[in-house]
Amino acid sequence: MENLISQEHLEDIREIIENKIADVPGEFILFGAIGALLLSSYLGKNGHKQASSIVGKLSIPIIGIGLAKYRDVIKAEIESFQEPKYENLNTES
Repeated sequence: MENLISQEHLEDIREIIENKIADVPGEFILFGAIGALLLSSYLGKNGHKQASSIVGKLSIPIIGIGLAKYRDVIKAEIESFQEPKYENLNTES
């Protein structure tokens, strides 16, 4: 039997996931992950411990992906609002 979890297969899986979520905004991914955490806590409180555990474990990587995409958006917005200091010196003359 062939080992399905190898470095080559992990790279293929990574590329497929990146291609699928490339157009999804980071905010949507974060909202989905927060919803998954809320669902996990709801399931846990209602006695569905195994389902709660599965949903909770799946939400953690989704949060990481959403934060990475959202961080890039925030960084680009911050850079667009910053003005170089030398422009302010030239306008005073």
